[in-house]
Amino acid sequence: MGIAGAKPAAAVARRPVTPEWGLLGPVQDLSSLSWLETGIHQSRPFRLAPDPSLSLLAHYLAPAQNHVAEWRSFFRGEYGFSSWQPRFSLSWGLTAEAPEPEALSVSMRGPCPKWRAPRPVMLARYDGGERTTLPLLDCDGGVAPDAIDVVSVLSRAPGVARPELPLPFEPSADAGPGEWLPHVKLVDPRLIWVLSQVAQAFPRRALYIMSGYRENGHTGLHGKAKAIDLFVHGVSNEQLFSLCRSLRDVGCGFYPNNKFVHVDVRPYGTGRVLWVDDSQPGTPSHYLDGFEGVLEPGRAWVPQ
Repeated sequence: MGIAGAKPAAAVARRPVTPEWGLLGPVQDLSSLSWLETGIHQSRPFRLAPDPSLSLLAHYLAPAQNHVAEWRSFFRGEYGFSSWQPRFSLSWGLTAEAPEPEALSVSMRGPCPKWRAPRPVMLARYDGGERTTLPLLDCDGGVAPDAIDVVSVLSRAPGVARPELPLPFEPSADAGPGEWLPHVKLVDPRLIWVLSQVAQAFPRRALYIMSGYRENGHTGLHGKAKAIDLFVHGVSNEQLFSLCRSLRDVGCGFYPNNKFVHVDVRPYGTGRVLWVDDSQPGTPSHYLDGFEGVLEPGRAWVPQ
């Protein structure tokens, strides 16, 4: 016989376990990543700190910066101020066995104020009617999420089918040398910054990528995904070229008989490389020493 008022064992087993509560909320098992997991569960934004452990991400965190000055390198280096600041560390202080949080280059990020929020930019491909609107930079001036993927897909080689977004985390096994997918190469992060400068100078204008990555043995900057032939709706090539020539370590090509301006990014110290090519579409290049109202004589780069 059962005891009056007793519940079956199965019913007891199905009863949800009530978490233990402390002064700051439910008590959880501690681990070396508890501080990070808790923040993720609470939808707290994090940022990667640009310290020496993340040197490979420097171009993505600060695409406008093409070079770190020697004095800045010293202060940020192994013996600079950054070495005096301890990494993120907490002492739980509960038991001797409680783990220490892992020393990751991660810090909390506050919300972006509206006045600093980047304005979305309309980008389009010259053929097929592909277009999208998204921010190119984040609130801190770094490359915005998905910007590299979107611009790289819009800049893919001619005649290549549009791949799905987002791009995979690793390069495809059948991709060509330096490519991420077959016929798709990731654009240089600083090229994203150049596009953002164009969008800022000409707000609410669509940016058309006429030509980006070129394959088949192309050895120029187009073949390295560091160049784009750009057209801005409602903006003359003269205006676009004038803006381009104001940027340092950037190449600018003016083509009076075409509908685009060539823009590319170059190593630190290159300065401004300017040229004029008045050739007709589909014909060999014909460089000029200058062009009235656009580039003064003697300022143009003329290949020998």
